[in-house]
Amino acid sequence: MLKALHQALAGKPWLQLLGWSFIVSSIGNGLTYIVIFSELIRLSVPPASLAIAYVLSTAPGLIGSKIGERFCSKANPFQILIAGECLGLLGLAAPFIAVMNGSVALFFVAQSISAFTIGMTFPAISKIFKTGLSEKELPAATALETLIFACNVIFGVGLGLILLGHISVITLLFIDLGSFAVALILLGLTKSQFHQSFSVVSVSAAKVRWRSISGTQRRAILLLPLLACAGAPAMALLPSLVPATFSAREAQSLALALLFARSLGQLVGPLILNPEKFEKYSNSNLLMLGCLFIFIACYGLVPFMPSQYPALILVFTAHIFSNVVASLAVYALLRKFNEDLVPGAIAKSYRWQMIVTSVVSVGAGYSAQYFGVVYALYLFSGAGFALIVVLSFSGHWLKQKSAALRIE
Repeated sequence: MLKALHQALAGKPWLQLLGWSFIVSSIGNGLTYIVIFSELIRLSVPPASLAIAYVLSTAPGLIGSKIGERFCSKANPFQILIAGECLGLLGLAAPFIAVMNGSVALFFVAQSISAFTIGMTFPAISKIFKTGLSEKELPAATALETLIFACNVIFGVGLGLILLGHISVITLLFIDLGSFAVALILLGLTKSQFHQSFSVVSVSAAKVRWRSISGTQRRAILLLPLLACAGAPAMALLPSLVPATFSAREAQSLALALLFARSLGQLVGPLILNPEKFEKYSNSNLLMLGCLFIFIACYGLVPFMPSQYPALILVFTAHIFSNVVASLAVYALLRKFNEDLVPGAIAKSYRWQMIVTSVVSVGAGYSAQYFGVVYALYLFSGAGFALIVVLSFSGHWLKQKSAALRIE
């Protein structure tokens, strides 16, 4: 995969600049993430509040994706990316005030703004990749897109974990501010280097209608929501999965380290795939089920680990396999839809994923308060996995049968 990425980046200055802009922006997003969750953990908020924070880090993307989808049909997608960075820059006011006042509600607002802007960028990035890259380069584009969103946390989280405790959280937020400004400059340069023209269609022509698409296209749209069924409860409860034997200080440190391990696994996941076999892998239900089973098994063992290192390895391993599924899902969307429909397909899949994430994460968070974190994890992630197994083997979840639904 690294070779395929290098080949895709070679000779495409716009793709290189786009990658750098998201890496720089990711430093800021990750720092904000660390500030928010470290402060919430410091304030000893209950698991339900942590679950709500996780939901608000994703759910407002529903509205953002709808706006991004609509503007992608008529506007230059680079304008959407630039608008998203500007909104993120203005939205930093919320965490600044929240840190000074200790306001949990404002931390939630900060998460919501970040999620909204990410939702806007999903359709825009997919259209840029579909227009600017060839069919042969789509696996590399898929990996790059997955890596970009993994980097939204990993670089900032890594830097945040190093700096947290050595400098104030306000200083971390000022670094965040600078990263947004640099990212805006890089996006402007990227736009000037992109010479292909984008198709302009009416909003109705760019709309993805469920009844008019094929079985393979339906499956592609459903992959990300199905991943959320099993994965979202575990990720929402991650900061609360620290073993009870740890002290308060050790628990805070490990909770943040677990978030970093999660992002590192997300980064590595797409790199282990052979780009020449993406088409085969993306059509295999058995591969998806195997990856999700490993994901849930790893998470289920975290609360019983005697020290932090096995717990970190388990979370890292879990997200390698979850992001294998995620990258194949994104590839399926890019491969199965044309340039006009890709933004709408990505946006629809993303919105359904966020709806599933919101419902199961809140349910898992509140269940954790009454039954304990471990039982809530087993109940919700286990039920999600069981649902995926039933749907995968029944073949009745799509009205149109497709060869892509066979077990490879």
